[in-house]
Amino acid sequence: MARLPRRRSGLAALTIGLALTMTGCADAAPEGEALYQRAAEQYFPLAEDMHDVIMAIHQGEWAVDQGGYGALGVSCQRGANEFGYFLNYVRIVTLENLDAEAMSATAAAAFSDLGLEPDAIVRGEGAGEEHVVIAEGERIGRAVVTIRPARNEIRVTARTSCVPGSAHDVTAMVFGEERIPAHAARRLPATEGPDSVPQFYFPADGPVYYDENFTPVDPQPIVTEPPTAPYGDPQN
Repeated sequence: MARLPRRRSGLAALTIGLALTMTGCADAAPEGEALYQRAAEQYFPLAEDMHDVIMAIHQGEWAVDQGGYGALGVSCQRGANEFGYFLNYVRIVTLENLDAEAMSATAAAAFSDLGLEPDAIVRGEGAGEEHVVIAEGERIGRAVVTIRPARNEIRVTARTSCVPGSAHDVTAMVFGEERIPAHAARRLPATEGPDSVPQFYFPADGPVYYDENFTPVDPQPIVTEPPTAPYGDPQN
């Protein structure tokens, strides 16, 4: 039986907005609708491929690490005076009687099914033992599956490359607001399951997935038809 790990609460989620406000400028950096289009073209392949990976590992509900939904711009430095953004994806699940070797093999097979060539390693021992599967590709950037048998925990991360553009502006367009309020993070899903669909627009009138204390709402809202962004969403 799957158990979702204990979530970090309170002010931790508020750091999402603060961490994303660094911006940079470069002549080649897209802006406005072009910026959103490029970000969406990064996001949907990442979300779709990583959904296939986590469902291959465990076809149940995964916790979305706060700040790791994948649809927000995260600031990164591209040069001495140039900043860009990347997309960050983090999912976690805790499983009883975790078979680390079997899960590692399953994760490697899932990446292979995407046409990638994963590397699998084992590091540490005892309570610190970790089975790690790493894969890199144009659609997902660099993805890592970390299996910790002592904790019965599987953590899956992916990070796209750092590309030109404003992290703040990407995030503002995803939330549909020029000034991002701290509570906007409540609009991001707290879990991902078999029926979850990728979403790259979370307007103020959409559902919330966390309460005022940033505790995940139970049950989570179910969205089958994500709202259409007014920027020319490439999925529509």
